[in-house]
Order: sequence, then C-alpha cells, then structure tokens
Amino acid sequence: MKSISLTTMIMSAATIASAAAMAVTATAQIIGHSCAQASHLECGTLAGHNHGYPFLFMCGPDYTITRYQDCTCYECCEIDSDGGSCL
Repeated sequence: MKSISLTTMIMSAATIASAAAMAVTATAQIIGHSCAQASHLECGTLAGHNHGYPFLFMCGPDYTITRYQDCTCYECCEIDSDGGSCL
C-alpha cells in the first residue's frame, strides 16, 4: 500500500510541475512577441494561445508585447478612447 501511495504522490507532483512549466512557457511566448503599433493597445490572437480567443495587449515602444490580458470570447476584445478591455 505504501508503495502505491508514494508512486501516486510522485506522479501527482510531476504533473503539477509540468502544468506550471507550461503556464510559464505560454506567458514567455507572448511577452516579447512582435507587435505592430508601438506604445498602443492592440487586440490579437496567436496560434496555440487562449484556445483561439483574442487577447488585449500593450505593444511597447520597441514593438514587442509587454503585457496582456486573455479574453473569453471571440468578439470580446475592444479598444476605445478610454483604453481597452475584454468584455
């Protein structure tokens, strides 16, 4: 019994570590990605990110994404005179 529970604990820890590494990798792939309008908010999508839903992001002065927010539907990302949001 003890060997089964120890094996289960090791597998669970490995799964959690793998999921955390994937989350960090996904963020790292977006931050620093090129963008079109320096120092502006933009809406966009990247293959393999956010299940195809758009995300709102800030394009930094060096034309790279500096921060972002995932949206939850295909037409939720909006930019207006007050800024941007994922409705």
